[in-house]
Amino acid sequence: MSRSREWITNRVIDATLGMPLLEWNWSEGVALYGLTGIWKRNKQDERLIQWIEKWMDQQLAKGNVFDTINATAPCFALLELNEGRSKPEYKQMIEARIDFLLNRAIRLRNGAYEHTLIETTFGGQMWIDTLFMAGLFLAKAGLALGRPEAVEEGIRQFRIHAEHLQQENGLYFHGWDEGLKRTIGCQWARGNAWAAIVAVELLEMLPVQHEARDPISKALHKQLIGLKQTQDMSGLWTTVMTEPATYLETSAAAGIGFATAKGIRLGLIPAEFSEMGNAAMRSVLAFVDWNGALKGVSAGTAVQKHPGEYHVIAQDRMEGYGQGLLLMMLSELNHAHQEGGDSNDE
Repeated sequence: MSRSREWITNRVIDATLGMPLLEWNWSEGVALYGLTGIWKRNKQDERLIQWIEKWMDQQLAKGNVFDTINATAPCFALLELNEGRSKPEYKQMIEARIDFLLNRAIRLRNGAYEHTLIETTFGGQMWIDTLFMAGLFLAKAGLALGRPEAVEEGIRQFRIHAEHLQQENGLYFHGWDEGLKRTIGCQWARGNAWAAIVAVELLEMLPVQHEARDPISKALHKQLIGLKQTQDMSGLWTTVMTEPATYLETSAAAGIGFATAKGIRLGLIPAEFSEMGNAAMRSVLAFVDWNGALKGVSAGTAVQKHPGEYHVIAQDRMEGYGQGLLLMMLSELNHAHQEGGDSNDE
């Protein structure tokens, strides 16, 4: 008997809930993003929302909530909790994070956020990761709380990052260095997944008449062409997308598969990219082990100096963000199944 979509989803949920998601940080935040996406598809499953609520309450009680770009990611789950299980501390935390990003976060001279982490600093560097970790949150939070200035700042961050990081081939570089006045790193696979996800999510959220929709859509379409041209015959992408000698990586394919499938479902992406997205998702499912862990996920990756340094990043550990991106992909597969589409059973 082959593995079903439902069997894989339940295994991945169990594996993610059993992880040591210990702190208020980006990896945990992406895992929570994936879990809330699954819960939104099936709100009858109280186990998920109760687990998320318990995690959030425990973390807020500890008080170790850091003002960095990466540590904004757990606030996505707060937005969902604030809608269904509102508590004063949830809204206060969301408002505090909006205030930090609008008024106190470190910026480059061009207005982009400097990418900041809990563990270390990278002075004057803009990373593509920021679009997901902070830019998307601002747009979502601004719409949810009626803060148009937050929405516009989230859109502005997308524009600035695309202007500096997107190349003629449509793909995004990992970073930009203000002092060097040039791109840094490589055309990194997971970074391109962050960019594609944010573009699709923004297009879903923004009003039809919003002036930012057209440039976001054009950037996304240009990127999709580059993604299609660099996709490995396996359905995955190499961790440096322009370097075939670097290893194949799964979390990027999960994120790109999610963005492509959701974009096509919403009419935001032409159906011509469906084969690319479906191949990516099928390949990712083949890397889900019997415990529900996604294999082949590259470890947390700072901007590196050359492709060889990306190639030696570890890829042998279960990662919260890998599970989160996989859950996002599965939530989209589940959505298609509920609407009577292809279940992509494996």
